[in-house]
Amino acid sequence: MKKIIRIPLILLWLIGLPLPVPVITFALEIPRIQPEELKRMIESVDSSFLVVDVQPKGAYDMGHIRGAANFPWNPEIKGPVNLPQGKLLVLYCDCGHEEDSIDAARQLMENWEYMDIKILEGGWSQWRKLGYPIEKSR
Repeated sequence: MKKIIRIPLILLWLIGLPLPVPVITFALEIPRIQPEELKRMIESVDSSFLVVDVQPKGAYDMGHIRGAANFPWNPEIKGPVNLPQGKLLVLYCDCGHEEDSIDAARQLMENWEYMDIKILEGGWSQWRKLGYPIEKSR
């Protein structure tokens, strides 16, 4: 796993390195899962994973992947985080490029020590487009 490392330029200047100095940033790579694979996992009644909808509660209530937990995206996730640490978390949203899912995954990995996270490729839109099982909150 790659961590993001950022060194403020002022710190480099304070220790005597000439500016400008390129700052090295390593992108956190979050694996993807295809909708077909997630559907198979759900149908197999595998309990080693949890599907997590990071949309706001109102959107979640209107429809979500069957069995998904709601954990609305927040620019800064504050504890306690009520998601299991020992399971694979599959995050999804209805964003154009899964940006809310990616940000939530990044925060969970960097700040809360979650290690086993995947992003649903195509998110909620692709899941619905494929006609896969959904449910609504009552």
